[in-house]
Amino acid sequence: MGIIEVNIMKRLFFYAFALFNLILLVYSMAYDYMTGAEIHYDFYGAFFVCWLIFFGILKAILGI
Repeated sequence: MGIIEVNIMKRLFFYAFALFNLILLVYSMAYDYMTGAEIHYDFYGAFFVCWLIFFGILKAILGI
């Protein structure tokens, strides 16, 4: 595998992982809404900010 293929795989992994986490966030909010649970927006906001920090660090490590 050449450098270009490895770079594409890093990007694919990064963006697939990010998409998975966004889907997880939306699903968890929808599940709380459907079950009638109280939606804690501060919790979901903290979840989102933590993942933004994590993905910023991951992006720097992978060199994307």
